[in-house]
Amino acid sequence: MTSPFKHFLVWLTFSLFIAAMMENADGQILYVPVPGFDEALSPGEYDPLAGDDIPKEVLSDGKLENRIKRQLDRSPFVNGNITVQVDDGTAVLSGSVENRDAMAIAVEIAYDAGATNVHNHLHLRDHLDRPWTKMTDRELKEAVEDELYWSPFVNSVPIRVQAQNGIVTLSGR
Repeated sequence: MTSPFKHFLVWLTFSLFIAAMMENADGQILYVPVPGFDEALSPGEYDPLAGDDIPKEVLSDGKLENRIKRQLDRSPFVNGNITVQVDDGTAVLSGSVENRDAMAIAVEIAYDAGATNVHNHLHLRDHLDRPWTKMTDRELKEAVEDELYWSPFVNSVPIRVQAQNGIVTLSGR
């Protein structure tokens, strides 16, 4: 028959053994098993609860340039002719964009992709360079209808589009 004191000693010894395995000389936890996670955190790894910045993956200039171009192409907010060059982690954006919001988003995309610095050489498109200035009213109306149809930001409520002398009017509910 075993006594409660023996159970306590076994439990205490086991607990101290586990605690000794989990801490190094500085008292840092080396291994924390957490159900549901693929890996446990160890010193030097990103800890989302510690408030650290997310570590950036170090990319070659070519890979970083391709990543920035790909993300600019995928963005529904940046519609412009943008050239990207990367040298030693610094991205240079040049070309033209539709508005200042698109310019700011393009710079943000470059930083988010992993650029350490971004030189913004983008300029706003001149009014005469905008493609819709050369469209007939019918072409303009069809282009707007097409954008509304494919936009993820517009629901399926019918929207009436009118174009007259280059001015588009939208109506509906």
